[in-house]
Parts: sequence; structure tokens; C-alpha cells
Amino acid sequence: MNKTFLGGAAAIALATGSALFAQAATPAQHAPHRQQAELRTDVQGHVAKMFARVDANHDGFITDAEMQAAGAQREAKFAEHAKERADKFDPAAMFARLDTNKDGKITQAEADAVHNARAQAKGKAPSKGHAAAGMFARLDSNKDSMITRAEFDTAAAQMHARMEQAGVHRGGGFGEHMIQAADLNKDGKVSAAEMQQMALQHFDKADLNHDGKLTPDERKQSRPAKRAQKA
Repeated sequence: MNKTFLGGAAAIALATGSALFAQAATPAQHAPHRQQAELRTDVQGHVAKMFARVDANHDGFITDAEMQAAGAQREAKFAEHAKERADKFDPAAMFARLDTNKDGKITQAEADAVHNARAQAKGKAPSKGHAAAGMFARLDSNKDSMITRAEFDTAAAQMHARMEQAGVHRGGGFGEHMIQAADLNKDGKVSAAEMQQMALQHFDKADLNHDGKLTPDERKQSRPAKRAQKA
């Protein structure tokens, strides 16, 4: 929840998170987002920790200036990490890991094998119809059921450019939006109680079956509704 309410609106899903490239990434290159269920009973603890970090003068309130300062620190760290990831981005090594028979091309079977090996290494069952299939189709630009090094490099160059751009450009204004949304009594600052109330309201809206547990599927399903409310 701390990620959701402090940086959620500005978070970026980097191109390296796409399924096929993720299969080939090394641990140093790719740290997959941990999709875990969250309990409603944990919300207060997460928000309290986030609030304490942002409340720089420890007066029990978060002002727009404090929120903007915290956001600037996050932006700087994100830019640094994005640059590090872009610098480590190695399409040649990634292609080699996917091209298991070393014939200079990647088939869907090879991509599936790498995907399933990663799943089994994490203790998960191999899946069918996973996101890698859609990614494979997009990379296979001439639709001949194989991805050549040229096709892979073209997609990799586009992803590398997006990674670099992510390090220098992110949506701003989140601090102001946060203050306006959570400042229930409109006094220009947010108390811990107001922050807790807003966090729980967001949790309850996303908890579609109201069981006090927010699953990755529920978070995914709630995103279209949030976008519709902002439109």
C-alpha cells in the first residue's frame, strides 16, 4: 500500500517487464514486481510508515511542500535506477538465452520453454496462453512464426529508448493531487487519520469481493474503473 499511495500515480511499468524480454533477463537486469495479496489489516501499518517518511518536520501533518519534496527524492532515485537498468540492457545476451538451439532465431516453442523453466524455478506450474505468446506475436514482425535477431534488436532498441525516457520523464503533480484527495477538511494539509481513511477507501473499492484481501487480479480489475473516474 505504501507504493500505491505514495508513488502509485507516477509509477511506470518499464518495457523490460514485458513477458518475452523478462524471460531472458538475468536477476541483475530484471527484478519482477512482486504481485502479492494485501490484507486490509495491514493498510494502517503501511500508511503509517509512509506518512512518517513524508512528514519531514514530524508535526503530524503532511503539507504539499513535504509531499513535493518526497516526490522529488523518489524521482531522483527512479532516474538513477532507470539509467542503471538501461546501461545493463544487453539484447545480445537476452537473445542468446531465448535462442536455446543457437540457430539464430527464436521459435514460440523456445520462448515457451524458457517461460516454463522460469515458472518451475519459482515453484509455479507451467502455463498456457501466457503473456509471452502475445509478445512473441508482436516481435514476429513478418509473421513467419520465428523471431530473427534483426526483429529482436529492433524491438530491443525501442524498449531501450523507453527505458531511458522513463529515467528523465515521469508524470508530475502527484503531490498536489494527493493533498487535494486526502485533505478531507480542506485545511491545506493531511493528517495521519485522513491518510488512513483515504487508503482504506481505496482498498475497499479495489477489494471487489469484500473479503479484506486485495489480490493481484482485483488490483488489475480495478484499474479500468479508476481510469474511468479520472476521465
